Amino acid sequence: MVVALTAASARAARPVRAHRTFAGRIARFPARRARARARSSRITRRFPATASAARATPPPVTEVDEKQAFRDLMERAGVKHQVRLASGPRGRGLFVTGTVGWNRSDVLLSVPLDACIVAPFGDADAGAARVAAEFGIAGGGVDTLVTLRRAWETRNGVKIPKPIVDLLDSPKGDDRELAIALWLLWSLGAGDGETNLWRSYGEWLPTPAECPSLLLASPGALAQLQDERLASAARAMRAASDAANRRVPALNAAARDAGAAPGPAPSDDDLAWAFALVASRALASPVGESGGGDAAILVPFFDMANHDDASAVTAIKSVRGTEDADVRAGARVAVEKALNQGVGGPRVVLETTRGMVNAQQEVIISYDPTATNAELMLRYGFSLRGNRNDRLPSVPGEGAENVGASARCLPAPMRCALEARGVMTETLDEDERRRVACAVASACGGSAAVSEEDEAWELDESDVARELAAAEALGKAWADALAAKEAETTLEEDEALLSAANAPNGIGLPGADARVVAAIEYRAEAKRALRAGTRACDAYAAWLREEEEEGEGEEEEGEGEEEGEGEEGGAGFVDQDA
Repeated sequence: MVVALTAASARAARPVRAHRTFAGRIARFPARRARARARSSRITRRFPATASAARATPPPVTEVDEKQAFRDLMERAGVKHQVRLASGPRGRGLFVTGTVGWNRSDVLLSVPLDACIVAPFGDADAGAARVAAEFGIAGGGVDTLVTLRRAWETRNGVKIPKPIVDLLDSPKGDDRELAIALWLLWSLGAGDGETNLWRSYGEWLPTPAECPSLLLASPGALAQLQDERLASAARAMRAASDAANRRVPALNAAARDAGAAPGPAPSDDDLAWAFALVASRALASPVGESGGGDAAILVPFFDMANHDDASAVTAIKSVRGTEDADVRAGARVAVEKALNQGVGGPRVVLETTRGMVNAQQEVIISYDPTATNAELMLRYGFSLRGNRNDRLPSVPGEGAENVGASARCLPAPMRCALEARGVMTETLDEDERRRVACAVASACGGSAAVSEEDEAWELDESDVARELAAAEALGKAWADALAAKEAETTLEEDEALLSAANAPNGIGLPGADARVVAAIEYRAEAKRALRAGTRACDAYAAWLREEEEEGEGEEEEGEGEEEGEGEEGGAGFVDQDA
């Protein structure tokens, strides 16, 4: 399979939980035990820019549709919109035209489904198809997709070539995957720009030179990732694309033999570009009620919206009116328009999740709220700074009781320690905050969350020894991983290359295409994360040693004291926010 589409592509971003601070110090001895107190505090959140953005002073929003060609194309397509195409910190993207959604969720963009390329995706449900055939029932979701395909042909004044139709009607996922890539390629040159929306829209899509997808990366660009596992996955994806293209001549020959027009005959690079566009721009959504499964939907205009961390998301996407009856019965459209803010019929809708107060605000969506940087690079060709989903490598535990386990820390005391040592503060850059949170999650078995039961924690001497051993093991492993990466290029060298590539004077980085720049950003972020993890483990280990030394002194001073007297003093706890 070339295209990695999942149902997560159509999910809305999940809400972000408020950060909680923990105040407390280790209690090791019976006379000094106490409970750590937890107190929640709100953190001021800024909109973090994505990997390619300038971090200190974001560039101003500049217009890229000065002649209103993009807006005119939206209106020609019957798209309801309150957005415009402009360029900002994340590059080209969608921005609101003014105040939108101040008191309620508001529609930013609504694209009719017959303007979209809608194709079946994945293997067909063979069981549902057999049942439908046995009882003489129409194919359900499959027929609905055919209805949408014919509506697309009518709108655009073109007829999809037989080789593509045959692939679309196939029950095999690989055939369907090739079909949507060929459909996209063919649509960009079919008919004329006045009738065929996609021929005009193709002028706004990234060219092969501009596309950062690893499907188009050269061996040299893949080497710049400094991640052989990811490079290997990209090579396998490109090999699958090239293998799919070797089928095309026979498909076109069969169409000619049947007296039908052939489909496109792309080069390997052209088909890889088409697969890259599908992988990075299509939504996955159920269409039809039975037997159809997920469909891949390429939505013009909508696909200009950029992705970022969940905390920066300003809009959510949804596909509406795609049940069988909705697609077939146009009579419902008038009713739906009255119920859905003037937007009716099968459509893809983008609507606000928060008030957007001026035209400088960008429409940000979440392509996949759970994707790691490696997954983002493979699917879309970019990475995020401070990706909350990334995890640093685990370290095998020591001792017979830890065989097969990993060195692991407890989240509550580690978070407390990092706040006490000034590693995690409310004034810390948002990207770095997420890196530290990811380091804690990596050190604590995958999650930095603390349950209500764990908010009251205590460590005895054996706990301290175990925590210290885990922190030191993880810190050493991450420092070694960082050293191995920086043996090729240091983070400072990577940052200098990125500064040159993104220089406002347009000098750029000689010989570097979009894939090389994306690869340098990816490897630089991996080093930033490892540095954050190493700092976090070193700070935790130092805090544990400090507390251990204080505890030994307290034990000597406290000999003979009653347990109740020790608790009354409360010397083991300090309010870190006081």
